[in-house]
Amino acid sequence: MGYIIIDTGTTNTRIRYIEGDSILGEYQSKVGVRNTAIDKSTQKLKDALQEGISQVIEKSNKSLPDVKKIIAYGMITSNLGIFEIPHLQTPVGIEELSTNIRKKMFEEICEKPICFIPGVKNRIGEVTVENFQDMDIMRGEEVEALGALVYASRNQDVIYISPGSHTKFVFIDSEGRIQKCSTTLTGELLWALSKETVLASAIPQTLITSIDEAYIKKGIEAVKQYGFSKACFLVRIMEIFTEATDNQRVNFIAGAICYHDIISIEKDLKERDPYIIIGGKKILRELYGTVLKLMNYDEDKIKLLSDDEVERVSTVAAIKIVEGNHVDK
Repeated sequence: MGYIIIDTGTTNTRIRYIEGDSILGEYQSKVGVRNTAIDKSTQKLKDALQEGISQVIEKSNKSLPDVKKIIAYGMITSNLGIFEIPHLQTPVGIEELSTNIRKKMFEEICEKPICFIPGVKNRIGEVTVENFQDMDIMRGEEVEALGALVYASRNQDVIYISPGSHTKFVFIDSEGRIQKCSTTLTGELLWALSKETVLASAIPQTLITSIDEAYIKKGIEAVKQYGFSKACFLVRIMEIFTEATDNQRVNFIAGAICYHDIISIEKDLKERDPYIIIGGKKILRELYGTVLKLMNYDEDKIKLLSDDEVERVSTVAAIKIVEGNHVDK
């Protein structure tokens, strides 16, 4: 028997049919909880889930009785999803997630209950204007991060980096428990600069197509010397007065943004000396790996997941979380 794994984000939903070590069927839709926010209705999301589950079963040459469990995580458990579950407070590991799984039937989606994995938030007590900067939240990245631990020693601290529209830094202790997370606006910031500023003509729609270490380094040096706002405008200067290509200019500004991301966790890097595992899209894995190297972080302590590993870490962890509990709730 196999598992259906649902990963719903802000803008996309991905569904896979897993049997053993193989992904037999896959479906992706550009429907996420953003549609719920816009429409004030979960109908589009429910329709995408119904369609996706049907398709992955068909593509896998299976039927519903072949499905052992349907597992969902990510923004699907937020207030904009189909079944809201409160965040768990850190520290959180496989056991805590397993114990707090919730199961619910949605007959309009599928004639089988769905097991929902909750998200995680930092434990800081009451959030006030004095300590709000220590609070952070995630839904989905906790599953990725715990799955990625298979590539780390049990005797070391780990930071899992999940780059994207919102880049997540997940801090895991030597016992395999998430201690906290931290979020930046990497992708959204780059998108906004390319769409809504004078840099629109200087930054191509394709964004980064390949890594150019020299221009990433130039971006880092510019933000160190002039600050972030000036570094941004230098992209415009490059467009007008130099022969820098589209891709070189994007590497420049992406390097500046990513450098600031790493600076936000610099204290933890120095105090914890962690092993770093980087997931996400290939080009973003390479970007963060390059910036860390340029910041003189030990390359032997950086693991860039392969495409295949990225595909598998969250599904492996999701199944492990669910199978650690009888899901009788």
